[in-house]
Amino acid sequence: MKAGMLVAVLVGAIRTAVRFSPDPLAVLRELNLRLLGRGDVQATCVSLRIAKDGEVTLANAGHLPPYLNGEPITMEGALPLGIIEGAEFSVMHFQLEDGDKLVLMSDGIVEATDAKGQLFGFERIRDLLRTVTKASEVASAAQSFGQEDDISVISVTRTAVLDPSIA
Repeated sequence: MKAGMLVAVLVGAIRTAVRFSPDPLAVLRELNLRLLGRGDVQATCVSLRIAKDGEVTLANAGHLPPYLNGEPITMEGALPLGIIEGAEFSVMHFQLEDGDKLVLMSDGIVEATDAKGQLFGFERIRDLLRTVTKASEVASAAQSFGQEDDISVISVTRTAVLDPSIA
């Protein structure tokens, strides 16, 4: 119930925030304000905007870094949302080229634990991303391994537009 209420608050805050600014950092700042003063409520979050030309602006609040073409993106650490007022979140810019694949996932993947107590872990994720092509395959691998936490996997592949009138 607590997690469901948190999601409802965050979804409403995201909808409000993007009406005023599509900037990922502005969105995280608004989400942080919404969580402050709600007791022991924190959340990790990554917010990103991909422009038509492939330029990515990514802001991170304590979330796992995304993977670009199977490799984790190196980024500064940051506090999760709801910890302190005026928290500084890490922001980075990079370019997606045609064919680049960006994969974002929740910590439920890396923290999946098998019957022996072994974590799925970051190395297994890297190996997996070298061979699979779909987000559902990443989720299925974690579930088969022993995932119990909720999971999310999003995969974005930049594809060239062949017909300029579509862009």
